[in-house]
Amino acid sequence: MMAAVLEAPGRMVLREVEDPVCPRGGLILKVEACSICSTDVKMLKAGQKDLVYPRILGHEIAGVVEERGNQGSKVGERVQVFPGVFCGNCPSCRRGAENMCRQIRIFGFNLEGGFAEYLLVPEDSVRNGGVFSLPDGVRFEEAALAEPLACSINAQERVGVGEDDSVLIFGAGPAGYLHALLARERGASMVAMVEPLPGRADLARSSGADLVLCSGGGDLSEQAEEATDGRGFEVIILASRNVAVDGDLLDLLAPRGRISLFSGLPPHLAAPRLDLNHLHYREKLIVGSYGCTPATNRRALDLISSGALEISQLITERVSLAEISRGMEHVKRREGLKAVVTDSGG
Repeated sequence: MMAAVLEAPGRMVLREVEDPVCPRGGLILKVEACSICSTDVKMLKAGQKDLVYPRILGHEIAGVVEERGNQGSKVGERVQVFPGVFCGNCPSCRRGAENMCRQIRIFGFNLEGGFAEYLLVPEDSVRNGGVFSLPDGVRFEEAALAEPLACSINAQERVGVGEDDSVLIFGAGPAGYLHALLARERGASMVAMVEPLPGRADLARSSGADLVLCSGGGDLSEQAEEATDGRGFEVIILASRNVAVDGDLLDLLAPRGRISLFSGLPPHLAAPRLDLNHLHYREKLIVGSYGCTPATNRRALDLISSGALEISQLITERVSLAEISRGMEHVKRREGLKAVVTDSGG
């Protein structure tokens, strides 16, 4: 089969590799869509802590069951795959926090991913409910976006976005766009976004954001105060890696406000000095989120199927597997939002 193989940082090669062999209890999928994540671009450029070379990247995957072991989906069934292969037995898995499983393996990181004609799905993934049948009417390219949407759901559930919340989102890329759509669906009274790039600021407005703010220090504070009548935002979501978690950010929060650390932070921002009395006296919270769970994946597919979120608006580039470099560049340039590999024939 043809696959895009990352052989080393900066070197991705489209070449023929051996077809995967269906394991007992597992599946072989014909990949129909695999969307490109900013993490894929990061791994192409500089690697990642969980990445093992050589590797076929791609973890936002939908396709058709081509071969079947002795369990799970039937041959010909349309499916979407949860990216993590977890044990199902540890304390985290038993509590429904499968993304915290210490034994987790991830497609496109330490398992072969979806930038290929076929994908091997291990027995553990099938047995533990990591393969989801696609509802009628959901296209493959939409299903491939279930994973990033599920990550947004996980974050907003953990930070408690709900009715009448005012929400401020830093970053109007794909993640920020999804957060804006989801916050509105969860009943937020106001959705504001901070985005310095003009093109993405325009996209932010098309996502239904009530307000797009500039990111200029005191000016941002003044804009936030005016937008919330001096109260501050109930929720702040960091869908950007370039935001300092400091006193200025905490000042944008209302009493009992919450911050979601959705994006991983670079080293120079990952160890801030904070006045914890600011949290104590105003009862503010800082909440982490990482990835998603099978439960949030299911809810993402349900939202896409229901039409509650216009998910297809995120797709601003479609490429074949042979054109994957163009798709990577589209994501890297940050001119649009999501690029999706929709033809894996090479």
